[in-house]
Amino acid sequence: MPKKSKQKPNGYLIVASQFYEYYEAAHMLIDSLLDYYPEANIALFAHDEWTKDDPRCDDLYHVQNAPNHVRAKLAMLTETPFEKTVYIDADTFVYHEDVCKMFDFESDLVFTNIRPYAGKIAKFIGGEMTLHGGVFGYKNTPRVMEFMEDWWQYYNRQRNSLWWPKGIMPRDKLVAWDQFTLWWLTNNEYKDLDISIYEDDARYNFVYIYKEDECEKPIVIWHYTLALKDPPDERSINKKSRNTR
Repeated sequence: MPKKSKQKPNGYLIVASQFYEYYEAAHMLIDSLLDYYPEANIALFAHDEWTKDDPRCDDLYHVQNAPNHVRAKLAMLTETPFEKTVYIDADTFVYHEDVCKMFDFESDLVFTNIRPYAGKIAKFIGGEMTLHGGVFGYKNTPRVMEFMEDWWQYYNRQRNSLWWPKGIMPRDKLVAWDQFTLWWLTNNEYKDLDISIYEDDARYNFVYIYKEDECEKPIVIWHYTLALKDPPDERSINKKSRNTR
């Protein structure tokens, strides 16, 4: 009998691109994750210039080059080496051992909810963004991988004025958001996907301006806003200020 292929493990996917501060933030996130979950499998996608001679990368499950792109994370989602993946933004920090429970989902994807008061825009003419793209889990299935690839491709077309859904406004305030692309795809071409929300979801993606009563149990992942140098750190791949893009 042929041997069964070894099942991929579950793991966390972290992406750092363009600005060197994101790379250092990613390693602080990794340290905090391993503090609370020493057995965690971690895939880091960052520029080869940063990772090649960095001993901090030696013990990670997977390290791969990332493109110089404002939404490099979207390009890397299909590159996951895991059966179940939990994507986490680099500008976050783990505070609780329940981070290991983030793989306890049976749906195709699992998200946290957007809190409209904590974002620049949520409701708009034609719809409302409800899924937060900063932390989410997903299965490595053909349909989900197809969705991830389209999320990346549609977002690029969106940013380059090659695609925009009819009747949706205001375009100028929505065009930069990958969460808008996520909203459109999951309500149209991929409305068949089984999408769930983490129980007591705010604790798994607690944005620093959330109200204290948003979660019932202790915060698991704290989500802050990273301060970048201006002019950019010399080790950055993108030498333009983030404030000008």
